[in-house]
Amino acid sequence: MLNINLPSLIILLLLCMVSCKNIDGEISETSVSNDRQYLDMALCVDTLNTPQRLALIDSVLTGLRKKSVKNDLYYNYFRGYEYSLKNQPDSAASYYDKINIPEKLSEWTILKQYQELSILINQQGTVASDIMIRILDVIKQAESSQSSFTYRLYDLLAKAYYNNHNIKKAKEYTDLYYQNHPFRSHPIIAQRFHDISFMLAETMHDTLAMRQSLDSSRSLALHIKDSTALMRTYDYESQLYALKGQTKEALVKSRLFFEYFSRHNLLSTYWFNNLATSFNKDGQVDSAIYYYNRGIQWSRQFDPNVSLFPFYNGLRDMYRAKGDYRNAMIVADSALQIYKRNTTRIQNEKIEAIHTQYQTEKKDQVIAALNTTNILNQRIIFQQRWIFFSIAVLIIVLGLYLYSYSKKRILKEKNEKLKIENKRLVLEQKTSQMQLNPHFIYNAIANLQGLISSDNKVKANNYLVSFSRLMRNFLELNRNEYITLSEEIESLKNYIHLQQMRFENQFDYNIDTGNVDLETTMIPLCYCSHLLKIV
Repeated sequence: MLNINLPSLIILLLLCMVSCKNIDGEISETSVSNDRQYLDMALCVDTLNTPQRLALIDSVLTGLRKKSVKNDLYYNYFRGYEYSLKNQPDSAASYYDKINIPEKLSEWTILKQYQELSILINQQGTVASDIMIRILDVIKQAESSQSSFTYRLYDLLAKAYYNNHNIKKAKEYTDLYYQNHPFRSHPIIAQRFHDISFMLAETMHDTLAMRQSLDSSRSLALHIKDSTALMRTYDYESQLYALKGQTKEALVKSRLFFEYFSRHNLLSTYWFNNLATSFNKDGQVDSAIYYYNRGIQWSRQFDPNVSLFPFYNGLRDMYRAKGDYRNAMIVADSALQIYKRNTTRIQNEKIEAIHTQYQTEKKDQVIAALNTTNILNQRIIFQQRWIFFSIAVLIIVLGLYLYSYSKKRILKEKNEKLKIENKRLVLEQKTSQMQLNPHFIYNAIANLQGLISSDNKVKANNYLVSFSRLMRNFLELNRNEYITLSEEIESLKNYIHLQQMRFENQFDYNIDTGNVDLETTMIPLCYCSHLLKIV
């Protein structure tokens, strides 16, 4: 037979990590970045003992702290589970309460409800009906969603039925637990199932079922070569013989079991109590007293937190059986003091747990207040930035408007000046025209008078017709500031024809307009006036 030493423990952990998709002890950032991997961690802890579970959870929490996520689903769940393993239910419940689960993550909803119900069952003796209804409701949810954690709820319901002394139902759901466990082939899971089955069979005084569970547990221990698990079957066998009334056989098996654990420094307070009880049932009162006392001494040295109440009760009965009522009274008084100390300790632990929960909630409130203040400050800064930006935009828009208005005003003033100047020039032009007209008319009349004096009636008549035509044309065109080029040329022809008559056709003329459109080309009226000035 072999012991489970450090190398075999490492192999066991490696097997667990392989079955749980390579969840390593240090939990790297890449391995915790996926929701499925966190669920795998929650699954694989079943294959670990309590110290290994605590180590795994500590590494998960360390990884989450490095990523600065202390208020998310994963952190709160594993933090609560850590407190559950440390038997601090109130602190655990406070973290489970903080878990906010999105609807799509139904597996975490099942896990959260399982942990909360587990705390309630562990704190109660008989499980109340409302708690039983809640467990059944969660099982329905898990079964309908085909949750990977349905088996845990079966185990929880089996425990509730056991607390309520319904052993038949407890056995039924224990079997369902094992059948649906994803790692039921793992030695730790199989061994746990056989241990629970033996305990249930013993409660029902079903010696046949006890023998079957014992044999299955022994076969498994021999198969995996686990000497500790194998020796534990001797303790089961001792209980089986005791139930059958075979006290001597029970004592032999119990001594074998105790001596093995004593040689390998694996003793527990309970082993002393079991061996003393075996001596008691076999009628060996002095040996029973001896091992009760040894158990008390050993627990004070190595396991001071364990309750010694069963030992003092056993000692009281043994002293009574011997007729030593004085020691029986002393032991009974010690048992009473232990009961008081245990009660006080339990109350102090509850007070401490409540205090821890209060401090945790207080810190959370401070953090929440700081986060709220930070959010408000960020909003204020954001609003101030927007106000500053809005004011800046308003100033820019106002500046652009004033600049545009000023520029338009300047242009308007310039346009007004140009209009005034234009009107002035037009008036000057008209004034100039009005000044030229009398001079031109005087010359024309003088020429006409000369023709009449020379008795040249035909020329005088032609000259008068041309002059009148020119004057009529000039007076008509003088109403407009701009005239067409064709009108100006027509007026110019009349003027030149009049001059040809005056100078007796001593010159010819030709007006070349090129490709200019005479009807659409507009010119100022002053052209003719300039020509008249030249004349």
